[in-house]
Amino acid sequence: MPLIALMEFGCNDMQELLTPLSAPGLESLFSEAMGREWTCKVEQSWVRKKFAPVRAPASEYHPQGWHQDGALGVQFPAETGKVIPMTELLTCWIPLSRCGYDSPGLEFVRGRQAALLHFTELDDSALRQRFSAGEFWAPELELGDGLVFLNSVLHRTYTRPEMRHDRLSVEYRIFAH
Repeated sequence: MPLIALMEFGCNDMQELLTPLSAPGLESLFSEAMGREWTCKVEQSWVRKKFAPVRAPASEYHPQGWHQDGALGVQFPAETGKVIPMTELLTCWIPLSRCGYDSPGLEFVRGRQAALLHFTELDDSALRQRFSAGEFWAPELELGDGLVFLNSVLHRTYTRPEMRHDRLSVEYRIFAH
């Protein structure tokens, strides 16, 4: 659900929804990473619920697969091989409960990619052949933790069959001003 949709549920103060972004050090981290002033686009920011595999509501539900947030708004060509410019942004991801162990979290391929991978290159088995096992990372996070990552970072929803709890999270999209 887009973050802005929370206004329909009684949260009438947009500044309140953006309060987590005022945590000490984030402003300078964002500015340094972006190389200039930044803004959070609430229309591109989301509250997400991801289900534990045993609690998924229907067979049509699938966790978010591998992707790069720099693909936001990008039109991919049908064929691979072309260098596709990334949308310049950062993601600030905050779980609203403990995640990564008993509830879905995120899994990353460590390191920045030089370019967007074509959507045909994002199959899990293909990525596991392309990158070493040590490059995959699925952190366990607590309420109050957060992650900031660049537009090129490969990531997906991390689930394990034994997970029993669902997860809520907020993701803020940070763009150059």
